[in-house]
Amino acid sequence: MMRRVPKLNGSTHVNLTVRDLDRSTEWYCRVMDFTVVRDATPAESGFTFRTLVHRQSLAAIVLGQAVEPDPAPFDERRVGLHHLGYHVPDRAELDRWAAHLDTVGAEHSGVRELFLEAGYGIWLRDPDNIWLEFYWLNADYFMDRLRQQRRAERAARTAAGTR
Repeated sequence: MMRRVPKLNGSTHVNLTVRDLDRSTEWYCRVMDFTVVRDATPAESGFTFRTLVHRQSLAAIVLGQAVEPDPAPFDERRVGLHHLGYHVPDRAELDRWAAHLDTVGAEHSGVRELFLEAGYGIWLRDPDNIWLEFYWLNADYFMDRLRQQRRAERAARTAAGTR
């Protein structure tokens, strides 16, 4: 019997700790078209939080500045977050992102072929050095790989005499 896994719809939010809440807010709004929807300072948390939402996708980023921030910059080699990736609907959208990033003065890699997946991406860093990626994956490649995997699983069950 095949196990049913609960679904995800692709929407997401992420909480990032930043050193300068206003600087990071300005950057995410200018560079990625997020908009501020909420500020909160829970007394017990030791943080001031600001929720930003992307106008088109409704993806959210919650930026948090600690009352006593750590002066060390982000480093993806530490245990924890490596980078954030944002999927775009098609390959041409990456070119539009590259042009937009140039327009707003955000340093980036340009569109490059991805080395781990079948697709293309753009890499950049936010004001706290957090690594960000805009990417497009070749869905046909991944769907073919999934079909191959399902066929292999069915063949293994048939060979074992189970359904």
